[in-house]
Amino acid sequence: MEDAKLQAQAIVAEAQKEKEAVLAQAHEEAEKKKQAILKKGEKDAEMTKNRILAEARLAAKKNSLEEREKTIAKAIQKLEEDLVKLPQKEEYKDTLLKMIITGVYSVGGGELELQLNKNDWKLIDDSTLWALEKEMEDRLKKVTVLKKGESLPIIGGCVVKTADKTKVSDNSLEATFERNLDAIRAKIAEMLF
Repeated sequence: MEDAKLQAQAIVAEAQKEKEAVLAQAHEEAEKKKQAILKKGEKDAEMTKNRILAEARLAAKKNSLEEREKTIAKAIQKLEEDLVKLPQKEEYKDTLLKMIITGVYSVGGGELELQLNKNDWKLIDDSTLWALEKEMEDRLKKVTVLKKGESLPIIGGCVVKTADKTKVSDNSLEATFERNLDAIRAKIAEMLF
């Protein structure tokens, strides 16, 4: 009986050891899973934080670009308003003459039609046209005749066409401004930012 009692105690002790080993292993596995979950949670939290920061930086950059575009648009609008006032300035006639000369060069001289707005025709009289023709003939080494064309609804500047209308040089203030808009935008951005 004593043997049975000792054997029973040994079995209970062995069972207790196995129980403790299983519990220790379960506890260890639970701790590993806990650490893995915490690590994954940390990684997820870090990824979420990075995503939120990236989105915030992107939104800030977008807002900055939108504000920059608004500022550039306001500056361009101011330039367009100034463009409308240009024909009223004292030096405008000289600017107009240069635009006509550029237009004549562009189409290569010859028999040409000159179109201006009705106010600019008051600045360019027949003697001025004749002087322009002579100057262009000397420069181009080609007979150049500038005929008055119809008045155009432009702010200022000119349109020069060959008589057969195969070549056209649009040096109106509006067209010149539009052609140079990219350079104007770049210059404004350079000056402001």
